[in-house]
Amino acid sequence: MTSVPRPCARCGGEIPAERVEALPDTQVCIRCSSEMGGEFDVYVVSERISKDGSLKKNYGGYATKKVRKPIRPKE
Repeated sequence: MTSVPRPCARCGGEIPAERVEALPDTQVCIRCSSEMGGEFDVYVVSERISKDGSLKKNYGGYATKKVRKPIRPKE
């Protein structure tokens, strides 16, 4: 499956097809991503699997939450 290159939301340059294939939800090119300090903020959230009011400790796992950073056009 070949991905079609698309324009960067920040600088308007072309995002390489290889980057789009590796990260399908990307909106910025490699250079803009490195200037922004990454396109996403990733948080680790603990999963709570015990019932409300229960004194029993049920240790769950962890999940990741990915939040896109705001993309401001480059001047």
